[in-house]
Amino acid sequence: MEQEKRLIEGAIFLSCEPVSEEELSKKLNLPLEKVKSAISQLVAEYTGRGIVLKRVAGGYRFYTSSDLSSKLKEFVEEKPVKLSYHLLEVLAIIAYNQPITRKRIAQIRGRNPDGALKSLLEKGLIKVVGREDSPGRPKLYGTTRAFLEHFKLPSLRELPKVELAEEEDEKG
Repeated sequence: MEQEKRLIEGAIFLSCEPVSEEELSKKLNLPLEKVKSAISQLVAEYTGRGIVLKRVAGGYRFYTSSDLSSKLKEFVEEKPVKLSYHLLEVLAIIAYNQPITRKRIAQIRGRNPDGALKSLLEKGLIKVVGREDSPGRPKLYGTTRAFLEHFKLPSLRELPKVELAEEEDEKG
């Protein structure tokens, strides 16, 4: 089991993107239960260390401990994805309503989302996930794995719950 755990650790370390238990099982030709057991052990072993193993975007990836980030930032030339208010607004609409058309985004937002869609596509946070079965076959947009990684979410189910206040008509 120790050799298999080391193999899984190395595979996660080498991967540029989060790697799922299923992918590890398939690519390393290991039973899924052994992979899950090894990952549980690795998560426990890395807890409290300078490097931690986290579940994100449906897979596992190594990160530096968040409490060390201020001391380690000099070692990283990271170019964070900058998101303006209007980009965040369109991204939130997509994240909570996907798959969604440009027209529906405009209806929710009350403004044309074209510039924001272009920017979010370029940043890799959204993608075209298909076409709606309606006249004109408009594109459907959804979030990407990069979105989950950027916001450090294991899956879309982990999006914070949002309660929208309903506007009440005031009758005089």
